Amino acid sequence: MPADLTTQPQSIRRPIWHLRFALGLFLIELIMIGAVFKHLIDFECRANWPVTICSGAGGVIVSAYVSLAALGLMFALFPDALRNLIAEAGTSARALAVNASGLAITLSPALILHNQNGGAPLNLVLGLWAVGLTVLTLGILRYIAPFARWMALLAERGLAILMVLGVGILAPLLAGTIRPIWRLDTIADLTFRAVAYVIETLGYQVEAYPANKIIGFGDFFVSVAPVCSGVEGIALVTIFVTLYLVLFRSELRFPAALLIYPIGILVSATLNIVRISVLLIFGLEGYPELAVGGFHSHAGWLMFTLIALGVVIGARTVPSLQKRTTGAAITSDHGSALPFFSDPQVARIFPFAIFMFSALLVQAFSQAPGVVYPLRALAMAAALLAFASVLAQLKWRISPDAMIVGLIVGLGWVLIPYSVEDATPAYAGLTGLALIGWMVARGIGTIVLVPIIEELFFRDYLEGKVRPFCGSIVAAIFTASLFAALHDRWIEAFFAGLAFSWVMRRSNRVTDAIMAHAVANLIVFGYAIVTGRMHII
Repeated sequence: MPADLTTQPQSIRRPIWHLRFALGLFLIELIMIGAVFKHLIDFECRANWPVTICSGAGGVIVSAYVSLAALGLMFALFPDALRNLIAEAGTSARALAVNASGLAITLSPALILHNQNGGAPLNLVLGLWAVGLTVLTLGILRYIAPFARWMALLAERGLAILMVLGVGILAPLLAGTIRPIWRLDTIADLTFRAVAYVIETLGYQVEAYPANKIIGFGDFFVSVAPVCSGVEGIALVTIFVTLYLVLFRSELRFPAALLIYPIGILVSATLNIVRISVLLIFGLEGYPELAVGGFHSHAGWLMFTLIALGVVIGARTVPSLQKRTTGAAITSDHGSALPFFSDPQVARIFPFAIFMFSALLVQAFSQAPGVVYPLRALAMAAALLAFASVLAQLKWRISPDAMIVGLIVGLGWVLIPYSVEDATPAYAGLTGLALIGWMVARGIGTIVLVPIIEELFFRDYLEGKVRPFCGSIVAAIFTASLFAALHDRWIEAFFAGLAFSWVMRRSNRVTDAIMAHAVANLIVFGYAIVTGRMHII
């Protein structure tokens, strides 16, 4: 999106102004809706309605914040598409009337919601919210562009739009789901100690209780854990940076671009400490309602979204992260960009993204994630089949060295003692044909699908990108460390990753690493079936 209006011709300057007005109006309306139903009416959602309804209602607003930011990121990649879309922006005053009516419908439940009677009109309120938000959004969309232009944009960039909207809508869910990846207690403890240090350095007298992460003085105390620890912000930065790296992969210089991850995480954590410190000062200075409102998840999510978007936009201005030539994209013999499912780079990234995304979804939506593994296997298989033409070009052959390394890794995995507190089988509750089907899907996924997906991404793609900058040894250690982070048994996984890297470098074929990985998983899966210790997989 053009940043300097003075350098744009009048024909584009005015539509951009209307676009910014529409987006600003939409953002203000979302903030207003969240504030009204959270702070300006006497209604406690969880005391009247199911917890899932309350969480979902708040999540809709958060998803809208993130979706707006994600779309902004996408249009930065396709500026011509944006200019074509907004050419008629602001030409329909009626669209603003439609938007205003949608806002009125969305806010109307505030007139009937009161504590102790919120359960009765649940369906009515949800219906009003659904209709109101739909009308409100349609009004904004029509003000930005006629629907014919939206349809043309969908026809041209439908896949990219679906991807960024999917990220935006699912961001709150994804951020919460990948929370276990981070050491939540450690982050909360560091955040708490940093906030306490800042407050005391500024001369405020506070009482701090590190065990419970509670800090304050007099009648005002707040808890810094776990919601306020900033993990959601770190997760959101991770999601946005990943989206940026995928969308702009042909323009970025790897592995230098991977530095955006730690920088973004550090910026998010630091600004979260500043946010909590400022809000705590408001409370200590006699403005507890303002402080509590700022601590609310909507305010935090809005800040984290802006931080994530700011990190990505900032990265776009760093020359050392960008390629100096514009012709780096992989092209066909005719010079045009390869189709999505014929792109070798995409073939190494996309199946892994599906692998990770499916894990997040089943963790979020299923109380027994292991039971629905066949659905994950189906998604992984579909992702690989989509790139069958690329996979067929790899050099597949039987490698004795790969089989020996796989045998050693597999035996090491099953012989090293390992136990878990809850060793309930992942297939708990399944019997008969359902259990047999589950075992087959688990075997195919473990022995065939996962080795292909993980080796193509870690050893072939990621290690290949890192090796030219830091050498084979450092690249192998780096990718093995990331590989280990995905496994509970991270020490064994780290050395397994190093072994697979050695196999690939010895033959210069990723298929040998895939074979070694498959043999190792075959041994582990066979041992798990025979002994019933499915938790070692």
